[in-house]
Amino acid sequence: MTERLRFVIAGFFVGLAELLPGISGSTVAIAFKVYEKFILFLSNLKISNFSFNFKKLNQVFFLDLIIPFFIAMAISVIFASKFILFLFSEYTNGFLIFLSILMCSISFLIAFRVKNEFKLNMNWIIYFLAGAIFAAMLNTISLVSNNPSFIVFVLVGFIAFSFFLLPGISGSAILLSIGVYEIIIGSIANMQLEILMPFAIGCLISLLLIPKIINHLLSKYKLNIMIFFAALIFVSGVLIFPN
Repeated sequence: MTERLRFVIAGFFVGLAELLPGISGSTVAIAFKVYEKFILFLSNLKISNFSFNFKKLNQVFFLDLIIPFFIAMAISVIFASKFILFLFSEYTNGFLIFLSILMCSISFLIAFRVKNEFKLNMNWIIYFLAGAIFAAMLNTISLVSNNPSFIVFVLVGFIAFSFFLLPGISGSAILLSIGVYEIIIGSIANMQLEILMPFAIGCLISLLLIPKIINHLLSKYKLNIMIFFAALIFVSGVLIFPN
Protein backbone atom coordinates (compact mmCIF):
# COMPACT_ATOMS: atom_id res chain seq x y z
CA MET A 1 0.00 0.00 0.00
CA THR A 2 1.39 3.41 -0.96
CA GLU A 3 1.61 6.11 1.70
CA ARG A 4 -0.94 8.32 -0.10
CA LEU A 5 -3.47 5.48 -0.32
CA ARG A 6 -2.91 4.77 3.37
CA PHE A 7 -3.74 8.41 4.19
CA VAL A 8 -6.90 8.25 2.03
CA ILE A 9 -8.14 5.07 3.74
CA ALA A 10 -7.19 6.48 7.15
CA GLY A 11 -9.11 9.69 6.42
CA PHE A 12 -12.26 7.72 5.59
CA PHE A 13 -12.13 5.69 8.80
CA VAL A 14 -11.11 8.67 10.95
CA GLY A 15 -14.19 10.54 9.70
CA LEU A 16 -16.41 7.55 10.42
CA ALA A 17 -14.88 7.12 13.87
CA GLU A 18 -15.46 10.75 14.82
CA LEU A 19 -19.20 10.33 14.20
CA LEU A 20 -19.47 7.48 16.70
CA PRO A 21 -19.11 8.28 20.41
CA GLY A 22 -16.51 6.10 22.06
CA ILE A 23 -14.32 5.66 18.99
CA SER A 24 -11.45 8.13 18.77
CA GLY A 25 -10.46 9.38 15.34
CA SER A 26 -6.96 10.03 16.64
CA THR A 27 -6.71 6.42 17.81
CA VAL A 28 -7.67 5.29 14.30
CA ALA A 29 -5.03 7.66 12.90
CA ILE A 30 -2.45 6.05 15.19
CA ALA A 31 -3.53 2.59 14.00
CA PHE A 32 -2.96 3.64 10.37
CA LYS A 33 0.37 5.28 11.33
CA VAL A 34 -0.68 8.75 10.12
CA TYR A 35 -1.16 10.49 13.51
CA GLU A 36 2.39 11.85 13.89
CA LYS A 37 2.38 13.56 10.49
CA PHE A 38 -1.14 14.85 11.09
CA ILE A 39 -0.17 16.46 14.41
CA LEU A 40 3.05 17.78 12.88
CA PHE A 41 0.99 19.34 10.08
CA LEU A 42 -1.22 21.09 12.66
CA SER A 43 1.77 22.19 14.73
CA ASN A 44 3.40 23.74 11.64
CA LEU A 45 0.37 25.94 10.93
CA LYS A 46 1.96 29.34 11.45
CA ILE A 47 2.42 32.30 9.16
CA SER A 48 6.20 31.94 8.97
CA ASN A 49 5.81 28.52 7.33
CA PHE A 50 3.61 29.72 4.46
CA SER A 51 5.02 30.63 1.05
CA PHE A 52 4.08 30.59 -2.64
CA ASN A 53 6.57 27.81 -3.27
CA PHE A 54 4.46 24.65 -3.48
CA LYS A 55 7.48 22.36 -3.14
CA LYS A 56 8.47 24.07 0.13
CA LEU A 57 4.85 24.01 1.36
CA ASN A 58 4.64 20.30 0.62
CA GLN A 59 7.82 19.63 2.60
CA VAL A 60 6.45 21.49 5.64
CA PHE A 61 2.77 20.48 5.49
CA PHE A 62 2.83 17.11 3.58
CA LEU A 63 0.06 18.46 1.30
CA ASP A 64 0.22 15.45 -1.03
CA LEU A 65 -0.85 13.32 1.96
CA ILE A 66 -2.92 15.70 4.09
CA ILE A 67 -5.20 17.01 1.31
CA PRO A 68 -6.36 13.50 0.25
CA PHE A 69 -6.71 12.64 3.96
CA PHE A 70 -9.08 15.57 4.58
CA ILE A 71 -11.06 14.95 1.38
CA ALA A 72 -11.64 11.29 2.33
CA MET A 73 -12.53 12.33 5.88
CA ALA A 74 -15.07 14.92 4.63
CA ILE A 75 -16.72 12.42 2.27
CA SER A 76 -17.00 9.88 5.10
CA VAL A 77 -18.50 12.42 7.51
CA ILE A 78 -21.06 13.77 5.01
CA PHE A 79 -22.40 10.38 3.88
CA ALA A 80 -22.17 8.48 7.18
CA SER A 81 -23.88 11.29 9.13
CA LYS A 82 -27.12 10.72 7.19
CA PHE A 83 -27.12 7.04 8.11
CA ILE A 84 -26.35 7.77 11.77
CA LEU A 85 -29.09 10.41 11.92
CA PHE A 86 -31.52 7.86 10.43
CA LEU A 87 -30.61 5.32 13.12
CA PHE A 88 -30.90 7.96 15.84
CA SER A 89 -34.33 9.06 14.60
CA GLU A 90 -35.90 5.72 13.67
CA TYR A 91 -34.32 3.35 16.19
CA THR A 92 -33.64 5.71 19.08
CA ASN A 93 -33.63 3.22 21.97
CA GLY A 94 -31.58 0.59 20.15
CA PHE A 95 -29.08 3.16 18.94
CA LEU A 96 -28.74 4.68 22.42
CA ILE A 97 -28.13 1.20 23.86
CA PHE A 98 -25.43 0.67 21.23
CA LEU A 99 -23.83 4.04 22.03
CA SER A 100 -24.04 3.38 25.78
CA ILE A 101 -22.26 0.02 25.45
CA LEU A 102 -19.71 1.51 23.04
CA MET A 103 -18.89 4.43 25.36
CA CYS A 104 -18.59 2.22 28.45
CA SER A 105 -16.37 -0.23 26.56
CA ILE A 106 -14.02 2.46 25.28
CA SER A 107 -13.75 3.98 28.76
CA PHE A 108 -12.62 0.58 30.11
CA LEU A 109 -10.07 0.31 27.29
CA ILE A 110 -8.70 3.77 28.12
CA ALA A 111 -8.51 2.94 31.85
CA PHE A 112 -6.88 -0.45 31.13
CA ARG A 113 -4.27 1.16 28.88
CA VAL A 114 -3.51 3.82 31.49
CA LYS A 115 -3.31 1.17 34.21
CA ASN A 116 -0.64 -0.63 32.21
CA GLU A 117 1.37 2.57 31.82
CA PHE A 118 1.02 3.99 35.32
CA LYS A 119 0.73 2.69 38.85
CA LEU A 120 -2.67 2.86 40.55
CA ASN A 121 -2.51 5.58 43.20
CA MET A 122 -4.64 8.18 44.97
CA ASN A 123 -4.36 10.61 42.02
CA TRP A 124 -5.95 7.95 39.77
CA ILE A 125 -8.95 7.71 42.13
CA ILE A 126 -9.26 11.49 42.56
CA TYR A 127 -9.31 12.19 38.81
CA PHE A 128 -11.68 9.29 38.15
CA LEU A 129 -14.13 10.66 40.72
CA ALA A 130 -13.71 14.17 39.30
CA GLY A 131 -14.56 12.89 35.81
CA ALA A 132 -17.57 10.95 37.10
CA ILE A 133 -18.91 13.97 39.02
CA PHE A 134 -18.36 16.24 36.02
CA ALA A 135 -20.28 13.82 33.77
CA ALA A 136 -23.18 13.74 36.24
CA MET A 137 -23.21 17.54 36.33
CA LEU A 138 -23.24 17.74 32.53
CA ASN A 139 -26.29 15.49 32.50
CA THR A 140 -28.23 18.03 34.57
CA ILE A 141 -27.55 21.03 32.32
CA SER A 142 -28.17 21.79 28.67
CA LEU A 143 -25.45 23.63 26.83
CA VAL A 144 -27.76 24.36 23.90
CA SER A 145 -31.08 26.04 24.66
CA ASN A 146 -34.14 26.33 22.41
CA ASN A 147 -32.53 29.34 20.71
CA PRO A 148 -28.78 28.63 20.77
CA SER A 149 -26.49 31.52 19.96
CA PHE A 150 -23.68 31.77 17.42
CA ILE A 151 -21.13 31.78 20.26
CA VAL A 152 -22.50 28.53 21.71
CA PHE A 153 -21.89 26.65 18.46
CA VAL A 154 -18.41 28.21 18.16
CA LEU A 155 -17.71 26.80 21.64
CA VAL A 156 -19.13 23.40 20.64
CA GLY A 157 -16.87 23.32 17.55
CA PHE A 158 -13.87 24.26 19.66
CA ILE A 159 -14.64 21.46 22.15
CA ALA A 160 -15.29 18.86 19.44
CA PHE A 161 -12.08 19.49 17.50
CA SER A 162 -9.97 19.73 20.64
CA PHE A 163 -11.06 16.25 21.70
CA PHE A 164 -10.64 14.98 18.15
CA LEU A 165 -6.93 15.69 18.62
CA LEU A 166 -6.68 13.60 21.80
CA PRO A 167 -5.84 9.94 21.15
CA GLY A 168 -8.16 7.59 22.99
CA ILE A 169 -10.87 10.19 23.58
CA SER A 170 -13.75 10.64 21.13
CA GLY A 171 -14.97 14.13 20.26
CA SER A 172 -18.44 12.71 19.61
CA ALA A 173 -18.50 11.14 23.09
CA ILE A 174 -17.91 14.57 24.59
CA LEU A 175 -20.63 16.08 22.36
CA LEU A 176 -23.02 13.40 23.56
CA SER A 177 -22.00 14.11 27.16
CA ILE A 178 -22.87 17.81 26.81
CA GLY A 179 -26.14 17.09 24.99
CA VAL A 180 -25.40 18.38 21.47
CA TYR A 181 -24.52 15.18 19.56
CA GLU A 182 -27.83 14.82 17.69
CA ILE A 183 -27.90 18.52 16.79
CA ILE A 184 -24.43 18.45 15.25
CA ILE A 185 -24.95 15.16 13.40
CA GLY A 186 -28.29 16.46 12.09
CA SER A 187 -26.73 19.73 10.93
CA ILE A 188 -24.04 17.84 8.99
CA ALA A 189 -26.56 15.45 7.41
CA ASN A 190 -28.94 18.29 6.45
CA MET A 191 -26.26 20.91 5.68
CA GLN A 192 -27.63 23.46 8.15
CA LEU A 193 -25.15 26.26 7.58
CA GLU A 194 -26.47 28.37 10.46
CA ILE A 195 -25.05 25.68 12.77
CA LEU A 196 -22.16 24.43 10.66
CA MET A 197 -20.58 27.86 10.09
CA PRO A 198 -20.05 28.76 13.78
CA PHE A 199 -19.18 25.10 14.49
CA ALA A 200 -16.48 25.25 11.77
CA ILE A 201 -15.15 28.54 13.19
CA GLY A 202 -14.79 26.87 16.59
CA CYS A 203 -12.97 23.94 14.98
CA LEU A 204 -10.63 26.37 13.19
CA ILE A 205 -9.83 28.22 16.42
CA SER A 206 -9.02 24.89 18.09
CA LEU A 207 -6.93 23.88 15.07
CA LEU A 208 -4.78 27.00 15.43
CA LEU A 209 -4.44 27.00 19.22
CA ILE A 210 -4.71 23.49 20.64
CA PRO A 211 -2.15 21.07 19.03
CA LYS A 212 0.91 22.47 20.86
CA ILE A 213 -1.05 22.70 24.14
CA ILE A 214 -2.21 19.09 23.79
CA ASN A 215 1.33 17.85 23.17
CA HIS A 216 2.50 19.72 26.27
CA LEU A 217 -0.36 18.52 28.51
CA LEU A 218 -0.11 14.90 27.37
CA SER A 219 3.62 14.87 28.02
CA LYS A 220 3.14 16.13 31.59
CA TYR A 221 -0.36 15.07 32.69
CA LYS A 222 -1.24 12.07 30.53
CA LEU A 223 -2.48 9.93 33.43
CA ASN A 224 -4.71 12.66 34.85
CA ILE A 225 -6.22 13.60 31.50
CA MET A 226 -6.91 10.02 30.39
CA ILE A 227 -8.44 8.92 33.68
CA PHE A 228 -10.63 12.04 33.97
CA PHE A 229 -12.10 11.52 30.50
CA ALA A 230 -12.36 7.75 30.84
CA ALA A 231 -14.63 8.37 33.87
CA LEU A 232 -16.54 11.12 32.05
CA ILE A 233 -17.20 8.88 29.02
CA PHE A 234 -18.13 5.89 31.21
CA VAL A 235 -20.66 7.77 33.36
CA SER A 236 -22.08 9.55 30.28
CA GLY A 237 -22.51 6.17 28.61
CA VAL A 238 -24.38 4.85 31.63
CA LEU A 239 -26.61 7.92 31.79
CA ILE A 240 -27.70 7.78 28.13
CA PHE A 241 -28.86 4.16 28.47
CA PRO A 242 -32.64 4.34 27.84
CA ASN A 243 -34.95 3.56 30.76
